[in-house]
Amino acid sequence: MSDAYRGTTSITGAFSGERRQVTALFYDIVGSTALLHQLDPEEFGAMQRTLHNEAAALISSNSGYLERVQGDGGCAYFGFPEPNEDAAECAVASAFEMVLRCQQLAQQFGSSLKVRVGVATGLVVVADTSNTKLPGQTEIIGVAPALAARIQSEAAPNSVVVSEATYRLTSGAFKFEEIGARELKGFGEPVQLWRPVARRQQSDRFTAYRRVSAPLIGRDEELELCRRRWARATNGNGQLVFLHGDAGIGKSRLVTELRRDLAGGGVDTRVFQCQPRGNTQPLHPFLEPIRHAVAEVTKDPEPDRNAVIRFLRSLGSEVGELNAEIVAFLLAGKAQGLSGEAWQVDLSDEEIRGRAVEAMLAVLTSASRPVLMVIEDLHWADTLTSALVARLPEWIESRPVLAVATSREAIDPDRLGDPNVLAISLPGLTAQATSELLDRIWGTTPPDGLAAFVYQKSDGVPLFAEQLALLLKEHADTSVQHRAGWEALLHDGRILNLQDLIAARLAGLGQLRRLAQVASVIGREFRQRLLAAVMEPEPLPVPLDEVVGRLIKAGIVRRTPAGETIRFRHVLIQEAAYDSLLKSERREIHGRIVRLVQSGSVSSLPDEIMAWHFEQAGQPLEAARHAIQAAEACVVRSAMHEADRLLDFAETQLAQADKSGGANDLLLRLLTVRGPVAAALFGRGGEQARSIYERGVSLCAESEDQDRAKWFPLYWGWWFTAPDYETQRVRSDILLRDLAGSADPEVRLQSLHCAWATNNDAGLHSNCLKCVEDGLRLYDENRARFSRGRYGGHDAKVCGLGERAFSLWLMGDDAGSSKSIDAAKQWAEHINHLNSVLHALEFEIELKRYRNDHAGVIAVADRIAELAQAMPSVLAKAALFRAWARGLSGDAAVGLAEFEAGLTRQREVATYEGAPVYEDMRAELFAHAGRKDEALSILNNVIAASTQSGQVFWLTELLRKRALIRHARGQPDEAVATDLRRALEVGTEQHASALVSRVRLDMERLGLRVQTPDA
Repeated sequence: MSDAYRGTTSITGAFSGERRQVTALFYDIVGSTALLHQLDPEEFGAMQRTLHNEAAALISSNSGYLERVQGDGGCAYFGFPEPNEDAAECAVASAFEMVLRCQQLAQQFGSSLKVRVGVATGLVVVADTSNTKLPGQTEIIGVAPALAARIQSEAAPNSVVVSEATYRLTSGAFKFEEIGARELKGFGEPVQLWRPVARRQQSDRFTAYRRVSAPLIGRDEELELCRRRWARATNGNGQLVFLHGDAGIGKSRLVTELRRDLAGGGVDTRVFQCQPRGNTQPLHPFLEPIRHAVAEVTKDPEPDRNAVIRFLRSLGSEVGELNAEIVAFLLAGKAQGLSGEAWQVDLSDEEIRGRAVEAMLAVLTSASRPVLMVIEDLHWADTLTSALVARLPEWIESRPVLAVATSREAIDPDRLGDPNVLAISLPGLTAQATSELLDRIWGTTPPDGLAAFVYQKSDGVPLFAEQLALLLKEHADTSVQHRAGWEALLHDGRILNLQDLIAARLAGLGQLRRLAQVASVIGREFRQRLLAAVMEPEPLPVPLDEVVGRLIKAGIVRRTPAGETIRFRHVLIQEAAYDSLLKSERREIHGRIVRLVQSGSVSSLPDEIMAWHFEQAGQPLEAARHAIQAAEACVVRSAMHEADRLLDFAETQLAQADKSGGANDLLLRLLTVRGPVAAALFGRGGEQARSIYERGVSLCAESEDQDRAKWFPLYWGWWFTAPDYETQRVRSDILLRDLAGSADPEVRLQSLHCAWATNNDAGLHSNCLKCVEDGLRLYDENRARFSRGRYGGHDAKVCGLGERAFSLWLMGDDAGSSKSIDAAKQWAEHINHLNSVLHALEFEIELKRYRNDHAGVIAVADRIAELAQAMPSVLAKAALFRAWARGLSGDAAVGLAEFEAGLTRQREVATYEGAPVYEDMRAELFAHAGRKDEALSILNNVIAASTQSGQVFWLTELLRKRALIRHARGQPDEAVATDLRRALEVGTEQHASALVSRVRLDMERLGLRVQTPDA
C-alpha cells in the first residue's frame, strides 16, 4: 500500500480523529497526453475544466464531497464529512452519471474524451490536522482511497469499477458484471473487482419479515417494583415512577410489559409521548391525544372550542368549567383568535403556567377507575410538561394513579424526597440475560458463541441486542454460522453502532423501506391518511394498509391503542429512516407535506411543526412566519423558554430568506415578541432586552413606510429599556409628540404611560399628574387586558395611580398619596394580575422608604419575595430595599454587604430608573457603617449624574444628605449652607413640599441661617 495512506501520527501534536465508513471515488481522463497533442491547449483546458465542473456538480448532488482536483483527475468521498447510509450507492450513481456526462461533452467538443472511474468502500480514520503543519483541516487515512485510486486504472474507457465491499452494499440497486481478481500495486493479495452495468428497477415486491416479539429479559426486579407501586396506587395512594437509562436500554419495553401485566384488571391506561422537537410546544404530549379523542367522539377532525369543552366536562366533575376552558384554550394552538379568552391575560406568567398545569392534571387524572399514566421520553419535554411532572407527586397523592415517566437523563435528586416517588435506573443486560434473549428470539438453539458475540457487540443495550439477533437470524440459512462470518457481516455492512444496525435492517426491507422513509419525514407519529396523501406521487403496487401491516410485522412501526395514529417503534428507527434519505429527497417530501397542508387536502399541523417542514423544504420565510406564530402562542401561555427557542429558529430562517416578500415586517414582528420574552427571562433592564428594542426601532427608521403607531410595542420597549434617564427622557418626548394624534386610544394612553413616569423623574410633578389624569381617561379595562404583556408587563392604571402617589407625596399631600397607592393595590388585586400587583408593591416599598419606615419596607419586601419567585428584576429591587432597611435598623455592615451584592445583580437584570434613590440608600448605609468619606463620594457622583441627566426628582434629598455629612465631617458652614440653599431651590421649583420641609428642619436643627426662596 502506498505510504500516502499509511499515516499513524500527525506531524505535530497528538493524533486525533474518528473511525468512519466512507466510499472513495477516483476519476481520471483517459489518454490526456494524447488529447493534448490533438487539441489546442486552450481547448483542452476548457474541456477539462468543464468536466471537473460537471463532476463537482454530480458529486455534490449525490451528497458527496469533492476533496480535490489535480490535473486530469479528481478524488471524492461519500459518507464524509456527513455520514450517509446510502454513501456507496450515491458514489456508484455519481460514477455512472459522470461517464454519461463525459460522453455528452465529447460530442459537444468534438473530441475523443473518455474517463475511468474507480469506487471503493472501507473503514478509514478521519484525522484532525488543524493543529499540524499539513494543509487542510482533515486527512483521510485508510485502504479505501488507495484502492479506489488503483482500481480506476483497471476500468475500460468510459466505465466504472468497484471494490468487493462496494459491490456488496450496492448490488440491490445496480446490476454488476464480475471482472475477477486483479493484482494491484501495494496490495499483497489479489483484489476482487466488479463492473456496474445498469441500475436495477425498484423492487415491486415486499420482503416479509416475521416480527419476533422479543421477550422481556433481565427486568424481573424492576417490573416487580412497578407492580408494588401499582398496588399502592389502587389503594388511593398515587405513585410516580421514573425509569431512566440510555437510548435502547428498554424503558419503553418495560412499560409495555407492565401494561400487559395490568391489562384486563380494570385499569384506565393513558400513554403520552414527548417528541424530539417538542420542547417548543407547551404541554405537547397531552394536547394531541386530547384533540384526537375529541375528534373521535365528535366525528369532526377539527372540533370547535365548544365541542372540546363539552367533551372535557364529560370526563368528570373534577374537570370543571374553568379547567375545561383552559385546556380548550391550550388546544387552540395559535395566538390569533384567543382574544375571547378573558382569564389568561389577567394573570401573571407564573399564574398562567400554574393554572394550565392544574387544568391539564385535572383532565389527565379524571377517571372512574385506577389510572396508569405513561409519559415517555421526558428528556424532550417542554418546560410546562416538566412542571406538570414535578407537580404530579402532590397532585396524585390521594388519587388511584400510577404515573410512569421515562427519560434518558437521570432524575433530579430534589424530586426524590416524596415518599410516593421512585426512580429506577435501568442497567444493561448481563451476559446471562443476553443469552436468554437469544434463545427466545432464535426459537431453536442458536449457534455456539452467538450469545457471547451479541453480548460483546451490543454492550448490554437490549434494543441493539434484539436488532442484532434479528439481523443474524435473517442470515442463518447462509454460511454465516460462526464468529468470522458474523464479524464479516457487520464489517461489510459497515455496522459500527446501533444506528448503523437499524439502517442495515431498513436497507433490507425492499419497498417497505421507502414507505418508512417517507413516514419518517412526517415525524415520530403520523396519521395513515396523511401518509397516504404524501405517498400519492409514488404509486404502491399493493394497498397501503398491507404495506403498513408489513411494517408493523417487521417491528418498524406500531399502531397506538386507539388505532388512529401510527408510531415508529423507537425514535432511533425513525431517525435512521430519515437519515437514509438523500437531502434532495427529504426536501421534496417536506415540500409535499407543506403543499398538502396549504391546499387544505389534509388537516392543519401545529405552527412549530409547520415551521420545521418549511425549513426542511427550503422555504425559510414561511418557516420563520410559522415559528413566530408559534412563539406568540407560547407567550400567551407564558411559555417563555419555548418562545425563545422558536424565535432563535425564526431569526436563523429570516437570515437565510430573500429580503423582499415581507421579510422585514416579519423581523419586526419577531422583535416585538422577542422583547417581552427577553425581559421575562433575563430582566427588563438587561442588555438582551435593550438591544432587541434598539434594533427594532433602528429597522423601523430605515424603512419609510413604518410608522410608530404600527410598531408601538417596539417603541415602548425602546423607551422602557433606555440605558440612562437622559436617553429615556428624550425618547419619551419623541413618543408623546409623535403619537399625540394617533387614532388608536391605546397607543395614546401608552405614550402618556411613558410620559408620566418620565415627568415624575424630572421632578415635573404637576405635569406627571396631568399625564396620569389624561391617561386614565383613555383607560379601558377590556383593552388593558391585552396591553399589559406588551407594555412593561403591568397594568397602565396601576402604574398611573402609583406614579400619582409618588408625585402627591413629594408635593406634600401624604393623605392623597396613601389613598392613591391603596387604589393602585386594590386595582391590581381587582384585575388579578400578578405583575401589576408586584408593580403596586414596588411603588409602596419606595414610598415607605421615602417615609423612612424600615419595618414597613421589610414587610413589603418579604411580600414581594413571596410573590415574585421567577421575576429577577423585581426580586433584585426588593432585595435592595430590604438590605437598606436591615442595615439601618440592625447590623450596618451586614446590610451594606447585602446591598452591594444586590446592586450588582440589579444592574444586570433591571432598568436603573431608581438610580438616585438607590445611590442615596447606599450612601446612607456607608455613613451608618462609619464610612462617611465613601458616603460623601457616592453622593457627589449621584448629584452630578442627576444634575447632568435631568433625573432630579430626588436631588433635593441628595443635597440635604450631603450637607449633613459635610457638617458631620466638620466642613465649613458655607459648604453646608450652599448645599441646603440649593436643596431648597430645587425642592421649591419642583413643589416638592415633603422634601423642602426636611431641609428647613435640618437648617433649624443646625442653627444655620440660609436665605431661601418662598416655598
